[in-house]
Amino acid sequence: MDPADFASHRLTCETPLRLTHDCSIWQGATRPIAFGDYRMSLAAGGGGRTILMSRVREAPDHNGLAFGADMIGRSSKQRAIRAIELISGALEGRGIHLQRVHPVQRGRRVDAYYLQFSDNAYEYLKQFTVLESGHWPSSQARGH
Repeated sequence: MDPADFASHRLTCETPLRLTHDCSIWQGATRPIAFGDYRMSLAAGGGGRTILMSRVREAPDHNGLAFGADMIGRSSKQRAIRAIELISGALEGRGIHLQRVHPVQRGRRVDAYYLQFSDNAYEYLKQFTVLESGHWPSSQARGH
């Protein structure tokens, strides 16, 4: 595939790679997960072997602090790369290998990543699904 195929203006649930699970034509990846110190959204296709990972950010800690001290100042690219490393490491222990990473670019900025694995990685990752306030009606998100 041509790297231009992975430009965000060409990204849909059907192209450049078909995503059949947790993909919205409006939002892209819709399954929110928490993995390690990160939260992100995922979608999948190809029997769980192809995953779209987007909106990677640090997870708030349990003491009410927004971010751990070692994460302050990390760029979105650094966060995404670290999240990919954590996911890949966990899956390696289950015999599932990361084979390819395709960045999805908007100009010079990377918005998301396609991850291609040797086997069904999505089945394992779905267990880390979280309910996020961004998916609640606005009155519930504010606590009303």
